Amino acid sequence: MMLRVKPPLPYDQQLNRFKERGLIVGDDSEAIEILKRVSYYRLTAYALTFKNNDIFTPGTTFETIYRHYEFDSKLRNILMEIIEHVEIAFRTHIAHEIAHNFGPLGYQNPSHFRNLINHETFINELTKSIDKSKDPFIEWHRTRYQGQFPSWVAFEVLTFSSISMLFKNLLLDNQKSIAKTFYRGLDYTLISNWLHLLSVVRNRCAHYSRLFNQSLNLDIKFRSIDRNLDITNRTLFAVIFNLKYLIKDRTWITWVTKLETLIAEYREVDIRLLGFNEDWHRLLEKK
Repeated sequence: MMLRVKPPLPYDQQLNRFKERGLIVGDDSEAIEILKRVSYYRLTAYALTFKNNDIFTPGTTFETIYRHYEFDSKLRNILMEIIEHVEIAFRTHIAHEIAHNFGPLGYQNPSHFRNLINHETFINELTKSIDKSKDPFIEWHRTRYQGQFPSWVAFEVLTFSSISMLFKNLLLDNQKSIAKTFYRGLDYTLISNWLHLLSVVRNRCAHYSRLFNQSLNLDIKFRSIDRNLDITNRTLFAVIFNLKYLIKDRTWITWVTKLETLIAEYREVDIRLLGFNEDWHRLLEKK
């Protein structure tokens, strides 16, 4: 039998619902102001960590829940910042690889890719993105070159998900060339796996989805030398760990410092629920 949708609650009743379940609220007015900006439903996702049979663990405060929400928000922001480096780099790598091997419009030829169906999907998505784009460089090529877009122009409108799928569909020689030229000969299958995972994380960040205490539900591949390390698969930390192999040293060191600062600011957050262990900082060091 279909359940009836619950009626909406005013902000004060939302707060009372928290209290009825054992949450300690120090300042009702401040809590209601937070509920006006961050929905009750969104906060309940962070509250799950502190509940047992829908009752809060004794001593849990509204501030604790909100601090975890703040941590997650700031973590998403710095992740978007570092993933941007990978996204832009692979746009550049793939555009250059295709153009110099097959010509400026070589991406249009399905014979330059592994899977014809995947290539067709890619072309359809690219066409939609170009048609929607109002960027000056797209308008310029639309009028000046009769709608012919070389790879280095066309790929600027691709989403990270499309970039990930495009790399996966490159011919083996082209995948290996990118890996050898820019990533010290990393296994191209690892790069493909990591790009997919990063696109998933990036989309979660872009849509403000929760990262804290959330499994990725995707298998993460590791270099053979890293497989015996104490890193839990399907966790955010596992993605971050492998991310270091795709980032330039100085940029990575700066970003890890930001991560360290964030974790220090929110010491009450149990980062083990994100896959971090006590040795996380050493694991993120570049050798």
